[in-house]
Amino acid sequence: MTLENYTSSLLYQLGEAQDYPQVELIITDSVSQLTNKKHPMNDYLDELEKKIENLSPIILSSTQFSCYRYALVYLRSYVVLRKK
Repeated sequence: MTLENYTSSLLYQLGEAQDYPQVELIITDSVSQLTNKKHPMNDYLDELEKKIENLSPIILSSTQFSCYRYALVYLRSYVVLRKK
């Protein structure tokens, strides 16, 4: 699976999330699965962040918008924690 397909799949999963714990679980599961793939972690996290930032809030429900925004915050804190 290409990095583009992998991040698109995760973006879809995040769009189905109903609350913040689900968002965290989706992200942590995807990162743990990624360790078995050939894609560098930083490329994956950067690509996912870009995709979320490029989503139009007009087409999102309030729950989706909130979960995507939380995903950005969680991703950024996840990156900081991984660097320590």
